[in-house]
Amino acid sequence: MADVRKRQPKVCDYYTSEDGFSPGVAFCSGCVLELNLRFISRVLGPDIIFVGTPSCSAPVLHGQNTMAWHKHAYYACTMTGVASSATGLSRYYEKAGIDATVVCHTGDGCAQDVGFQTLSGAAERNEKMIYVCYDNEGYMNTGIQQSSATPFGASTSTTPTGRASKGKTTGSKNMPMVMAMHEIPYVATATLSHLEDYAKKLVKAKEAAKRGFVYLHVFAPCVPGWKIATDASIQVCRDAVKTNYFPLWEAEDGVFRITQKVKDVKPVEALTSTVGKFKHLKPEQVAILQGQVDQRFRMLQALCAGSAAVEAPAE
Repeated sequence: MADVRKRQPKVCDYYTSEDGFSPGVAFCSGCVLELNLRFISRVLGPDIIFVGTPSCSAPVLHGQNTMAWHKHAYYACTMTGVASSATGLSRYYEKAGIDATVVCHTGDGCAQDVGFQTLSGAAERNEKMIYVCYDNEGYMNTGIQQSSATPFGASTSTTPTGRASKGKTTGSKNMPMVMAMHEIPYVATATLSHLEDYAKKLVKAKEAAKRGFVYLHVFAPCVPGWKIATDASIQVCRDAVKTNYFPLWEAEDGVFRITQKVKDVKPVEALTSTVGKFKHLKPEQVAILQGQVDQRFRMLQALCAGSAAVEAPAE
């Protein structure tokens, strides 16, 4: 008898176009940003307009000298003007009747700090765009300084380890949850070790952007900034998911759902012990970070449980 079970979609099933980027680009060896941009391009298709700023991804999005490194339309602006510039583009294309998707692509320093005011404003107005934040937990392009995405205990150039300093003394901003509280059509977390999950979310994001603001928060380890091997980036992404340090979830029209449930959750030390910027942590510091991870996951679980209760039919 023929096997009639439904085949699970593969990553390539979500590709709508060829890779829009050239074979060689100016990212650090092992950087997941290259995979991130190529993946966004292939899944969302050729009708996207990137909006970016001075950042790690800027050299590739800008191009070099007179040559471009991709085939997409691109608008470069200041870190404070990403979401507002994207608003103008989105409104123009809609008024002109042109089918296009505006995609902001910035680091956590822009999304969470420097450009948060205009990002929050665009979300509040429910502007039709996709905002992708690649979170490498610091200002990696300008010298590995801390940002509000830098986690507790992490060593950076502004929170160094030594006699007087033991890394960052405060936790990170829970940016995906902050954006979910804007009550926009779609918010999701993603990472480059779980491409099927990411692809599904990009497809949902493109459809949701026709109705309003979409925010995607992508976990993106930085090889030099995190002091990891060039071939370790994807494994670090996996470890972040397996420890609930970076859970994969989505909030679709206010309904929360964990998209990648972890059966055997590892302690956060399974991540910190392999990442150089955490290797100085003492057991009591790891315990503090573990407490923050657990507290955030409990909050996410509560929101998911509340969403399920709302979805359930009344008796």
